Amino acid sequence: MSTPTTARLRPGTWTVHTGRTSATFTVRKLGFHLVHGTIPVRSATVHVNTAGTPTALRAELDLSAIDTGNRRRDRDLQKSQWLDCGTEPTMTFASGDISRCSEGWAAQGFLSLRGTTCPLTLTVERPADTGHDAVRLKARATLDRAPLGMGAPRAIVGRYLEIGIDAVLVAPR
Repeated sequence: MSTPTTARLRPGTWTVHTGRTSATFTVRKLGFHLVHGTIPVRSATVHVNTAGTPTALRAELDLSAIDTGNRRRDRDLQKSQWLDCGTEPTMTFASGDISRCSEGWAAQGFLSLRGTTCPLTLTVERPADTGHDAVRLKARATLDRAPLGMGAPRAIVGRYLEIGIDAVLVAPR
């Protein structure tokens, strides 16, 4: 089995293939249970300069379709004390500060949710060339929910969420 090659990104605006992209999260419940979930990626773009380096990233996730495998929990998460989907069903991440790091890139930006914005850094692995003018990116981050005003004692729901992104981006035409 061959290993994927690292892709060189073509200059322009790359767009996410939503059908082949996923955003996942994991959080502790009651200190030891792990809750896993997914949030659909509605849209995302990555701007690449003429040197083949990403310079900006923007993604929107659809909070109204959050899925933890427990419908009651999903409905509770959509309420005002958590995600407040009735007011704003979209979570947005935007970065204009992308730098190289040992894994690939570090995208320092801001996550907007519930009318609040907090800093977040995505660590993005070097892209794998999938052929057919597309690349696959994997990213991860740790989100502190406290600055976003999501209420619940930390003993019940952990303060930090581990976020994972598995995205396929389509090259500019």
